[in-house]
This record gives sequence, structure tokens and C-alpha cells, in this order.
Amino acid sequence: MSDYALTTVQFEKLGGIKLKLVMVNQQIDLFAGAYAMQRFENGLRANSIRVDQTAVLNLYRFCELNDINLIQRIADQNPFKIGEIEALSSFCGYTRHTGDPVDPGWYAARMRGAKAFINYLWLFYQDRCKRDLESLQTSQILYERMITGFRTYAKAPFKPYRKDKVGLSPELQAKFIAIIDPADGNDLNPWKTSKVRWRNYILLILLMLGGNRKGETLLLKLNHFQLTGRRKYYDILKVVDVVNYPRMEAPSVKTYGRQIDLHDDLAELIEHYITNVRKQFVGWQKTSYLLVSYRDGLPLSLQTPNAILNELIKKHPDFQGLLSPHRLRNTFHDLLNIALDRKFKNQSALNRMTLKSPIQEAAGGWARNSRMPERYAKGSIQTKVAEMQVAIQQQAINPDVWIEDVMDNQQ
Repeated sequence: MSDYALTTVQFEKLGGIKLKLVMVNQQIDLFAGAYAMQRFENGLRANSIRVDQTAVLNLYRFCELNDINLIQRIADQNPFKIGEIEALSSFCGYTRHTGDPVDPGWYAARMRGAKAFINYLWLFYQDRCKRDLESLQTSQILYERMITGFRTYAKAPFKPYRKDKVGLSPELQAKFIAIIDPADGNDLNPWKTSKVRWRNYILLILLMLGGNRKGETLLLKLNHFQLTGRRKYYDILKVVDVVNYPRMEAPSVKTYGRQIDLHDDLAELIEHYITNVRKQFVGWQKTSYLLVSYRDGLPLSLQTPNAILNELIKKHPDFQGLLSPHRLRNTFHDLLNIALDRKFKNQSALNRMTLKSPIQEAAGGWARNSRMPERYAKGSIQTKVAEMQVAIQQQAINPDVWIEDVMDNQQ
């Protein structure tokens, strides 16, 4: 089996741009590399090229597993048959290591990327083959038949089982807050310098207690914050200019814009970071983004929040598999769901759901009548189920105890 991977290549003559390219057996693949450069010259951003190359990598793995010599097949103008496209469609629908269904958007990106790369190879070899008119016409007919097959599976509905992720348990929430406390004497904290501890604390606390997405948090600028006056808050803007984001991959805002209100204590912590800590980063004047890198003072890369949490997990392995930027967003919605249940506890179940939904939708930046609040609050719902199960079991064993009393004790 060949060794396939993505590797980062820096192009000094292109202004130091870094691109992710397919590597086969420790060597850059010439075809995938040439394709990446063609896409770059056509104006694609580095993160879009990474998605392209990931799709090519997935195609290479599929071809090897199915004994398909991709380059030779295309050089011979021998198209993928409909059965092979169907097999590729199935391969694109699942993760390689776990076998879990992928997100529909990721399935579409894999299929779209595979088709585009095959199209690139086909035209490359078609232009370089000396053929008579009849041969070229035959090649074009075969090509159109193959592309029709790809279109068929691109349009086919792909609705995998969605595996809902849950937020941190109450015990892990408390431990997480204790770990990220930026105090100098906190031995639980995995980061060494005070300024990095403070930056990471602000980043992670906004993810967990603001419910932001990772990209939304990285795109926060200083002028998005109102930290004085009676009402303190920050803005998440849907329409933001990320064209000039000075990193290989630009974050994005995938939800509606919204305002996040801040408690006075949290506003004070953010203000301390901005006025006292942020200025300790070399080159902090280069940008108005809230969160900056200690290496160059520019805004954080899209992968930095994950790297930060990986450092935490390395020191505290009980968070393994349970912690990511998105899990912190799930945790926020668990906490919100619990708070809303308490607020509307005297309402009927139907009224409570009606009253909660608009608040949850606004907090998450989702459309009206979205199913997302139910998915994101999965952890708090599971906790309620567990409490009810225990209450039912206790009443069954001890019939003299009313189930309402058991539930009250658990509160």
C-alpha cells in the first residue's frame, strides 16, 4: 500500500504562500501539485486548494483499494464506468478511520473535487494525444458519459445519520474552567507564559460562554467590543471582509450575525486582556483582531484553537475525544438549555418549548424554526433522561418515595 498524506509546501517565489499538497510515498505528487498550481493561478485561496487536494487524496486512496491505475486510465482516455463512480460515491460517504458517515457538505466536496481533478487530467492528456477527428469525437463522447455519471451521484440525496456531539459534563466543565485559569500559580494550566495563558483563556471562555463558532471568534476585532457603559456586549458580524486575512486559511461566519451580552466580570477580564496583555505580543499593532499570535502579532490561524486544546488534552488526557472548539459551543447550548428550563419551569412543556426556541435560535445565530437547538443541547437532554431513569429506578425499588421527591432532590 502506498503512503498518502497532505504536506505543507511554502513557495518563496510566490510571496511565501503555503499550500497543502498531496504527498505519495514521501514525495510530492506531480499531477496533484500541477493541479494545485493551476488552481492557485486561477485565483483560488489556499484553504480552497487544501479542500481540492484532500479530495484528490481521497480519490487516490479509492483507486488503490480498487486496483485502478488512475493516471494510466486517463492517459488511455478510458473513462470511469458508472459502477466505479457508484463505488467512489460510497467511498466518499464515510470516514476512513471510524467508518462514520460524513457530513453531506463534505461528501459533496469529495465528489466535486474528484470530478474536477479527473476533468483536469482528461483534458491534459486529450490535448497531448495525436488523434484524428474520429478519435477525438469518441474521446469526447466517453468523457461526457463519465461526467454524466458524476452529475448523477452529485445530485443524489445524501442523508447520513447525524451523530450529535454533546458538550462537556458538569464535572469536566468545572475542571476545564480550573485548568484555563490564567493565574501564574495555576499548575493545571499547560501554557507557559502569562500572556499566552491570558490569550488562550479569553479565546476559550468566549467559545464556551459566548457560544461562538471558532471562525467567528478568530474574526473578532477590537471595535466589535463595547466594554464600558450600562450594557456590555460584542458583535459577531455576518458580512466580514476576510479577503485579506493574513493566514493560509481564512475563518468564516456560518451563522447569522448577532450581539453577545457580557456580564460585568467577563467584560472586565476581556478589557484587562486588551489593555494590558495584548500589547505584550510582539507586533500587536499590525492588526485590530482581538486574538494575536505570539510569533508575529498577526491574527491566529484557523488551526490554532484546535492546537491549543490539543496541548490541554495532552496534559489532561481525561478530555481525550471530548474536547474541541465545537464541543465548547455545544457546552454553551447545554448551559443555555438548562438555564431556560429553570426560567420557564412553571410553564407547560409545550409553552416552555415555544418560549425557549426563539432564544436558543438567536443565541446560536440560526434561522427561525431551526432544529439546531435540539441537536446542540443534546448533552443537557441526555442528563435529564439520566435523572429521570434514576428516579424511576429508585421509585420502583422503594415505592414509598414519590418520583417528584426524587427529582427535587436531584435539583
